[in-house]
Amino acid sequence: MAQRPRIDRARGCFLGMAVGDALGAPLEGLTYHQIRSAYGMVAEYVDGVRAWPKKPFRWRAPGLYTDDTQQALVLADSLLRFGQIDPAWVGATYLQLANPRGSHLGAHRAVGRSFRGVIDALEAGRHPLDCGQTSAGIGAAMRIAPLGIYYADADTDTLIDAVLSASRITHRDLRSLAGAAAVALTIRRLIRGEPREPSLLFKLAHDIAAAEDQIARAADDLSLTGRDHRRSISIAVARVESLLEVHRDVAHQAIVEEARRHGPEPDCRRPTMGFPPALIPCCLYVLFTHESFEDALVEIVNLGGDTDTAGAILGALAGCLYGEAAIPVRWLDLLHNRLAIAQRAELLAAGSPSPTPPEELIETERQLTQLESSLREAQVARRQSEDDLGANRRR
Repeated sequence: MAQRPRIDRARGCFLGMAVGDALGAPLEGLTYHQIRSAYGMVAEYVDGVRAWPKKPFRWRAPGLYTDDTQQALVLADSLLRFGQIDPAWVGATYLQLANPRGSHLGAHRAVGRSFRGVIDALEAGRHPLDCGQTSAGIGAAMRIAPLGIYYADADTDTLIDAVLSASRITHRDLRSLAGAAAVALTIRRLIRGEPREPSLLFKLAHDIAAAEDQIARAADDLSLTGRDHRRSISIAVARVESLLEVHRDVAHQAIVEEARRHGPEPDCRRPTMGFPPALIPCCLYVLFTHESFEDALVEIVNLGGDTDTAGAILGALAGCLYGEAAIPVRWLDLLHNRLAIAQRAELLAAGSPSPTPPEELIETERQLTQLESSLREAQVARRQSEDDLGANRRR
């Protein structure tokens, strides 16, 4: 594979994350078979209501990302403003996105229950680093890509300290924190141009084990949960290397079985469950067994489950590996806020603070959420009109 400039990998990483997030957003919560029944094989931005006819709120504007990318943009802006993750500023910005005009979760899109709990804690005045939830969720990993770009040349301790600052705001389970570290460490290696060879998985597992040790050393002070599963992520990632040559169905089931050894709640039934020991190895398996950005992303979102987050994580990894030019133009052309996302990636790759981020995050996200809401209302009205017309014809 030809060596690509770091700036191209950085743009591919951040844009790939947003594209994957947007592609998977309408499918979140569906199974593989439900996706196939409603859409066939999804390779475009689709109408989520086709699979959720009684849930019109599931409609997503084509090419519009969710809170996965929104939170990544907040982390990017913290790095660009302060040269580090500032938990107080990040927490305040999450809260501003939730309440741009006093309405709870006003500008956030498609947030999960855990993040709602974080917003409630922030609104109650708790310190951001005391707001992390105890469930072993994937949210810390879904947004961490900016740190892998910005700290590409930093030592591992510095990167993991930054990951903890970014992640403890929402999570305090060791598996969640190590999962975020795993994604950041993978991006750090890919953005430096390391080849995608099977041996890279063992290098990553070694990196992740060191990160798990660093996180565990702080466990008592941080009141972490999941300490009985200290090696979950490194073990699950190392296992992927043995699956690269087996049938895909066998590999997916092996990933699920391995994840079940690391305490999922509820039980893990699919590799794209929002549980770090399942989803992160699944993304790496897909990354290592496809030869294009498009093929990898199409597979991951069609597996069902936590599709927006799976798309965001794999999109970031694959975009970093293949570069911006590998992202299909038809996906980029419909991606909202594309220019500002790409500009952030360039600034992050430069590795130095910028006093003037490319645009005002809160206002842009508020406008995008209002746009989606208006388009959703129009879509619901159109569908209702079509249903009424069909009913009249049957009379």
